Amino acid sequence: MTHPATTPNRASSPGSRPSGASPVARLFLAGGLGLAIVLVAGVQLGAINLSWAQVWAGLTGDGSEHVQRVIFELRLPRTLTGVLIGIHFALSGWLLQLLSRNPLAEAGILGISAGASLVAVVAFIIGDWLVSSTNPYDNTSFALQYLPLFAMAGGLVTALAVYFLGMRHGHLSPVKMTLTGAVIAGMLHALTTGALAFWGHAHTELVAQWLAGSLYGAEWQHLHTLLPWTLIGLASIALLVRPLEVMQLDDEHVCTLGLGLNRWRAFALLIATLLAASAVGVVGPVGFIGLLIPHISRRLAGANLPVQLVLCVLLGAVLAVLADLLGRTMFSPYEVPVGVVSAVLGVPFFLYLLSRQP
Repeated sequence: MTHPATTPNRASSPGSRPSGASPVARLFLAGGLGLAIVLVAGVQLGAINLSWAQVWAGLTGDGSEHVQRVIFELRLPRTLTGVLIGIHFALSGWLLQLLSRNPLAEAGILGISAGASLVAVVAFIIGDWLVSSTNPYDNTSFALQYLPLFAMAGGLVTALAVYFLGMRHGHLSPVKMTLTGAVIAGMLHALTTGALAFWGHAHTELVAQWLAGSLYGAEWQHLHTLLPWTLIGLASIALLVRPLEVMQLDDEHVCTLGLGLNRWRAFALLIATLLAASAVGVVGPVGFIGLLIPHISRRLAGANLPVQLVLCVLLGAVLAVLADLLGRTMFSPYEVPVGVVSAVLGVPFFLYLLSRQP
């Protein structure tokens, strides 16, 4: 008979994980619950607050024509577009931080958003010159079909420049990459401002609002334009999870395992740029979501990349919708763009992280 003291502990055996599954499930449940709450709040709250009964009646088709218009034409597409841009910026920052092993990496800080914005503004100007009788950004095919493509091209060129200029002795230097990105971002912001001043057009005010990162006026067409890039990004990241886990090792160890390091790094950079720049092309640059959310996800999930991935999706959506909700309710009837609110939340956190860097 086996002595009780020598009986193996089933809870600690390699084949069973009862203690690990429950915390992960609780994290996912909390994230999903938080997302559900901000989604409901995003539909309910605004310049005119709706009651729970009015929201339910509007969603089920029993509400008044005015309530249904507010829900389905104004708040619901705006809130769902906020969900997608939160996912885009959070996953882009997560990929960039894993790729560069740099906790300060993010599309806005590395200049990717600035590059996307510059090319988008140039596209605004050219579009106005070509079709001078209409607004180049009024939910037309230009804004909804071509602008994200222009933004992605600008973001990709900037990302490649930052990546190669951030190399030191054949290896990626996190500090050098961050400083290079900050310098390039500053230069691109200056060029964007100069392009707007050169344009000197009546539409400049509208483009300036877009550059602040605003969900104002978001419609179902914006959601439909962004959703395919969301699905492409999520499918690509699913292929990247395993290589990303291996890439967290030293470069020498990665090479000994037979992983094409440069090829997978280029693919990860491409997907991160696609996610961030496509969101910039639809709603403008929204900073610091890609900085905050990956850090929070790592704190909650540890080194488990698949759990980090799911938390980035949930928490990125929550933060973007919450920032937009705060921006349009705190100073109602005036609105603060979501990019401004996210910057107010993210700058102190960025300074804290920067102070901890060696």
